[in-house]
Amino acid sequence: MNMEKLLKPKAMAIVGANEKRGSFGNYSAINALQNRESVKVYFVNAKSERVLGKQTYKSLSELPEVPDCVMLVTPKSSIPGLLREAGELGVGAAIIVAAGYSEEGTEEGRRDEREIVEIARRYDMAVMGPNCTGYVNNVDKIKMWGMGGTEFDMGSRSTGIAFFSQSGTMAIHALSCNYVDISYVFSLGNSVVLTMEDAMAYAVEDPHVYMLCLYLEGVRNGRRFMDILNRARELGKPVVIHASGMSAKGAIAAASHTGNLASSRAVYEAVCEKYGVVLVESIDEFLCAANVLGTWRNKLPAGGNVAAVNGSGGENAVCADLGEMYGVPMPDLQPETIERLKRVLPEFASPKNPLDMTAITSDTDTVCVETLTALGEDPNVDAIIFTIAQFNEPNEKDRQQAEVFGESLNERYARPCIKYEQLEGSVPVMVIPQVEDRRDYEWRMKLKAAGVPILATSLIGYKVLGKICRFLNYREEEHLRENAAPERALSGEVIRHTEAESRALLESAGVPFPRQAAVASKDGLAAAMEGLRFPLVMKISSPDIAHKTEAGGVKLNIRSAGEAEAAFDEIMESCARHLPSARLEGVLLQEMAPAGTEMIVGVTSDRQFGPMLLVGMGGVFTEVFKDTAMAACPVCREEAMHMIDSLKAARLLDGYRGSRPCDKGALAEIMVKVSRFAAGRRGTLKELDINPVIVYPQGEGAVAVDALVVEQE
Repeated sequence: MNMEKLLKPKAMAIVGANEKRGSFGNYSAINALQNRESVKVYFVNAKSERVLGKQTYKSLSELPEVPDCVMLVTPKSSIPGLLREAGELGVGAAIIVAAGYSEEGTEEGRRDEREIVEIARRYDMAVMGPNCTGYVNNVDKIKMWGMGGTEFDMGSRSTGIAFFSQSGTMAIHALSCNYVDISYVFSLGNSVVLTMEDAMAYAVEDPHVYMLCLYLEGVRNGRRFMDILNRARELGKPVVIHASGMSAKGAIAAASHTGNLASSRAVYEAVCEKYGVVLVESIDEFLCAANVLGTWRNKLPAGGNVAAVNGSGGENAVCADLGEMYGVPMPDLQPETIERLKRVLPEFASPKNPLDMTAITSDTDTVCVETLTALGEDPNVDAIIFTIAQFNEPNEKDRQQAEVFGESLNERYARPCIKYEQLEGSVPVMVIPQVEDRRDYEWRMKLKAAGVPILATSLIGYKVLGKICRFLNYREEEHLRENAAPERALSGEVIRHTEAESRALLESAGVPFPRQAAVASKDGLAAAMEGLRFPLVMKISSPDIAHKTEAGGVKLNIRSAGEAEAAFDEIMESCARHLPSARLEGVLLQEMAPAGTEMIVGVTSDRQFGPMLLVGMGGVFTEVFKDTAMAACPVCREEAMHMIDSLKAARLLDGYRGSRPCDKGALAEIMVKVSRFAAGRRGTLKELDINPVIVYPQGEGAVAVDALVVEQE
């Protein structure tokens, strides 16, 4: 599959070009005529001799040369024949705009897609679509684009960002946002041949691309997708993802607690966390993040610690509230900075972060510059929010103030700032308006040229900034960017291991358990108890009963042989009533672990991204509170500790109202071992539960009590 034929054609043909306003054929023709002069453009239309003043041909076979790429903007029924004709001629790439395929959810649509794949493979053609809009290549000034976007000026638009979208409308949003730099826009549609991953792999290596922005409705190849995210991280190219379809309805019921607690959203969050990706939730956030990171392309802040400057007490209070709500770190200022600010600001001002400059009525520009200079030289500050400038009318005063921003604020208070390539720069400034976005394009672009982005208005602006701050605070040494996605999706028979089998598997990975013995019949109880210490726990051993407590399959505080015999009978009878078809293989005798803080550690395997590690409150509280954290396997100790500290239950683990702090390090060690186990069995592991893991006071460790391993072969 030749991406060069698709994206850099020397000759192209629009099949179905016409003059019907608003049609795909008309848009495609208009856009094609905007290509650079060296690209030959041919129109194919069997009914019209000329389209837009240009000669047409009745078929691809009549063209004076074989085009590198064809865009098919004809009815669905014509596509197989046209695609075969193109393949026979030696055309290297094609774009199919027609819809009505698998997105309709019909067997006919899926069958028609399989036909496209068969033809493309036979002739080794790079095929985009079907149900797509095409692409814009602003690097080489080429449009093969079948919808709006005709106003996109390739002559003046700067390059920089590669946008990938599985929605034509979302792609148009990127094109129409005229202050965002664009190298490529891909509208990929159903992606039956050319996938999102193919386009990403091409663009991430392009030196004209400094950032990748994706609108996702699904991922075809999770393993390759994560490899590309890792490659972007290696190259220092930020990635922004807007993923849809992540609601709770997307979660699949599973046998384990872990599977029931997992969701598509949690999985995407886990993958993005591992690779330092900015994950947003709306098109407004998407474009805002692209704008900020794009504007800072040559001067990314050293970290995510922010100072904020406001013009009134009300703005300052709102800033503080939104910063805390959305996780924007606003550190305390150094004493030296506070003293400098006292010399600049009125006596009644209170220098702190966030900062209320008060209503200054004279020499505002000088005070602003000196204030921001002091903040920019504070070692605690990586970037500065400036909310005073609203600039809603493009008048002369606004342009003068924009000039002050551009020439003063970002130039006069430089201090070393570490970027990916260890370059020096200045502490960046950003503007977050408090009112509706009505700003003038001219001065917006002037600020952008000076490295000053304007975020969306307050709520979205601070929400996006919080996400960008987490991206900026990403530390390589705190993440294990090892890809554990399976080579193929799990399939075949589901095997639910008994607790004894599950325990043996996990013990081999280094997970600690209390001593235990398996007993097939009541006659074997006495011998089994000889090596164990009372009190004991007795649990049903059955591959068919996942939740033992619900089946009456657990008895606690067994303190004698007589109690054990009675408990054996009760367990077997209760489980037989609960599930008559269950295979009852006896019971497990286990030394009863001392009381402690109960947690759950589990793994669920995502179809695309592989094993996901989960930690949360355990025991009976697991699905009541649903206080969990998730990460893509495997994890390092730092990732495990971060997961633990992100829980609401972390307060209990740290010691609460006089209780001793728990051994979070021991819990983290179990999590690391479980994640390694899961990564090693990524081709078969479906789910895993250790519930509870009992965590003891600091220095006393943690122990796994109950385990379930489910595999699929």
